[in-house]
Amino acid sequence: MTVHSLAARLAGILASLLIFCGGLSALGAETLRSPDGKVIVTFELKEGRPFWDVAYSGNRFIQRGLLGVETALENFCGTYKVVGMETAARDTTWKAVWGNLSEIRDHFNQLAVKLQETAGKQRVLHVVLRAYNEGVGCRYEFPPQPGLAEVTVKKRLTEYRFAQNFAVYQNRNYEYGTVKIDTMSRSEGAVTLDVGGGNFVSLTDADRSNFSMVFWSNRKGDPNTIVGGLAGPASGALPFATSWEVIIVGETLGKLYENRFIVENLNPPCAIADTSWINPGPAICQIRNSRMVTAELKKLLDFASAHNIPYMEIDHSWNGAETKWTPQEIEFFEKNKLPFWNDKPEWRSNIGGNPMVPAKGWVPFRPQATSGGNFVDLNIPELTAYGKSLKPPVGVCVYVRSVLLKEFGGEHPIDTVFAAYEKMGLAGVKPGFTPSASQYNEQMVAYMVKKAAEHKLILTIHDGYYPYGLSRTYPNLVNVEGGAGDEAEHSIKPEMKSLHDVMLVFTRFLMGPFDYTPEIGRKSKTHCHQVAMIGVYHGRPSIRGGMPQWSPGGEGGGEIEFIEKWPGIFDEMKVTAEVCESVTVARRRAGNWYVASMSGPHARSYPYPLDFLTPGKTYQASIYSDTPGSRKSTHTQQKVTSQTVIPIAMEPNGGHLMILTLQGQTP
Repeated sequence: MTVHSLAARLAGILASLLIFCGGLSALGAETLRSPDGKVIVTFELKEGRPFWDVAYSGNRFIQRGLLGVETALENFCGTYKVVGMETAARDTTWKAVWGNLSEIRDHFNQLAVKLQETAGKQRVLHVVLRAYNEGVGCRYEFPPQPGLAEVTVKKRLTEYRFAQNFAVYQNRNYEYGTVKIDTMSRSEGAVTLDVGGGNFVSLTDADRSNFSMVFWSNRKGDPNTIVGGLAGPASGALPFATSWEVIIVGETLGKLYENRFIVENLNPPCAIADTSWINPGPAICQIRNSRMVTAELKKLLDFASAHNIPYMEIDHSWNGAETKWTPQEIEFFEKNKLPFWNDKPEWRSNIGGNPMVPAKGWVPFRPQATSGGNFVDLNIPELTAYGKSLKPPVGVCVYVRSVLLKEFGGEHPIDTVFAAYEKMGLAGVKPGFTPSASQYNEQMVAYMVKKAAEHKLILTIHDGYYPYGLSRTYPNLVNVEGGAGDEAEHSIKPEMKSLHDVMLVFTRFLMGPFDYTPEIGRKSKTHCHQVAMIGVYHGRPSIRGGMPQWSPGGEGGGEIEFIEKWPGIFDEMKVTAEVCESVTVARRRAGNWYVASMSGPHARSYPYPLDFLTPGKTYQASIYSDTPGSRKSTHTQQKVTSQTVIPIAMEPNGGHLMILTLQGQTP
């Protein structure tokens, strides 16, 4: 054993010993601290019931919250005694394939308290608590024990009993500081709270591949308490564990985003031996850019390659109708279709719901959409081969409606479909309207991601599925929707459009990547704002529109440079923010920095120090800023150092972009 490894092991043992102050007694309180000592979790039995307190930098924001579970048929919700405890500590790093950080430190102290019921069958339940510098994880484990082969968790009793009725920020109903705990809506996603002293915390979940999704709601009659309900019961043979409930902490709003990798850390390590086929770069979608015609899509592939965009997505209708139409739906369409369809009889052969065969001719969108449709003339193997021949190459991805897959109620097994896609030469799949939330659906989603990896397919799951860190285990899961993307802007109140863009960073994005599908060229936002989405948001960005804007004659400008040079994986990240007003995210790859800013509905101006740059080094700054009174960008260049302060000025719904290249390096 080397001196270094011996020292590391001794440090780990010492950290475990220092977690506690005294032995664990039946009625005593135990304190778990994060490695830096700022996060403190206190566990205590009072009258046989487990409770916890959580503090950050001296701010005790959760006070005497109940812990525990309710199960069927006989509930684990009575009184307990402590029969043992285990401590653990870990300090390792792992390499990411894409995202905010190329290397992620997994550093925590852990306490597992073994509880035994004081009555009845005296069953055993473990409460497992982890303290990271970035937050807290809590889960319940059911170890093997006599007389209990399996368990069904109906409810988690965990209480987030906050010190006050704090302000809530969540994307459900766009509740961005307009409500407090006692008036919040039930949220399927992360809930962020301003807990005072400049500190923010966010509640979410992690490691959900064998459990039900959590949603957050207030407790009626208790204005300070949030509880995490389940989308349905979750069962399993012993040993069985719940998903992790997660508290992300931040000494500032920006730090929440910097600390969000705790979610991935609470998931199993990467299960893919060779990840070299997963490209971290963005994608461009055929929607708003091209018809589904081979010759036209080759031009889109040319555009993608020329601008260093490594993926192209073909969306719905490429294989016909999204679902297999029923006889009743066919009859309805036949009776109500507009004259447009009279000379297009091929629609009948394009509604069979086969996810492996391209449609031919015109495809109606849905049975109730009796006007319009999509024209399809595709040769997928020809397209994929063409994309691979380009320099740099571009992978082709396709959409599939999840209901066509057998595991989600359809006719076609996932493995069969993905094997066919691999044979076609496809690089990825975008499953849409994917069922989620229940334990079964979450299990099937994880199975789908695993099968995609076996066939070397990246995955972007669209619609209502929310991430929980599965991308650590299967980094081929490069993006997830789970929120209103830019394509849904028409349904968002005007005053909420860019506010939503800014606050998603500190709500939905804390859970994981977000397929926000920016519509480059929207009239409601500046070009810098829309490109900044790619620089601000976590995950593989997918551009839903853009080619016409940046093609000759289009209104787009040089800001496409930011996309062309976007690395897709970074070594360092720094975030600054004004609540509901603006966000700036600076990411470093090797020696170069990429800085993206977005404003909300109001114009914002502030000085931005470049003190994160390497002292004594000179950088070339390529800057794109909003043109006053216009959506277009203005380009400037200058030399900068760590002493430089850049004035950032953004229009309402605006943005700002910078590429800071270390002299002598190429971005």
